[in-house]
Amino acid sequence: MTCTCGKGAGCGHSVLCTSRIAAFEFLSDQEQRLLVENARHRALPAGQAIFREGDMAEQILVMHRGRAKLVRYSLEGREYVLDILGAGDIYGEQRMFTGLPHEVSCITLEPTNYCEILRPQIEALIMREPVVGIKLLEALGRKYSRASRLQEILSINDAQARLAAFLLHRARELGTQTIKLVRSSIAATINLRPETISRKLNDMEREGLLALQGHKTIRILNRDGLQRIVDAAE
Repeated sequence: MTCTCGKGAGCGHSVLCTSRIAAFEFLSDQEQRLLVENARHRALPAGQAIFREGDMAEQILVMHRGRAKLVRYSLEGREYVLDILGAGDIYGEQRMFTGLPHEVSCITLEPTNYCEILRPQIEALIMREPVVGIKLLEALGRKYSRASRLQEILSINDAQARLAAFLLHRARELGTQTIKLVRSSIAATINLRPETISRKLNDMEREGLLALQGHKTIRILNRDGLQRIVDAAE
C-alpha cells in the first residue's frame, strides 16, 4: 500500500506523505508514489521511542503530526534535548549514508504520526533525480546552521538572556510568535533547571515581554524587548 496521509491518522488518504517535503515537492505524483510505495507509516503515543541511540540509521523520518525530541543521555542518566521535531520536519538524511548508528534517541512528546522512507528508495531516487540530492544537502545546511545557533545560545551565561535567545530562535524557526513547549523540554534544551525556566518566564510575563497560557504555551509579545536582553548579555 502506498503510504499517504490526509486528515486521518493512518494510510489510505489522498495526500502523499512526501508532498510537503522541500526535497521532494517538485516530483510528480507518480514519482512520489514510487518513492513511498514501501514507506512504513507509524503512529505512537507520547513517551515512546521512534529510535534509540545505537540503532542503525538507515531511513529518513518524515513527521506528519505531533512532536518528538532528539535527546542524548549522559553516563549519569541526565537528559540533554538537542532539538524538537514537528509536523513537516524530516530527520535522518545526515546519517543515512554513513553506515553508522544514531548518536541520539528520538522520543515522542505527544501522539505522533510519521513515515520512514528507506535508504534504497532514496538512493534510487537520487540516481534518477540528482536535484533531490542537492535539496537534501540544502536541508543539511539548514540543520547545521540551527545546531550552530543552539551552541551560541548555550554559551550565554545569563539565564534570562539564554532563555530569551532560545525563545527568539524558536519563534524564527516556527515562523510564529506562539511556542508550545513544556518547561522541562526547554530546560533540557538550554541546560537550565525547570524551576529556573518557570521563574524567568514569570518575570518576563510581568515585564510584558510574553504571555503564558497553561503549562506549555508561550506567546511572545515584545520581540525587541527580548532581543535587548540578549544583546545586553552577549
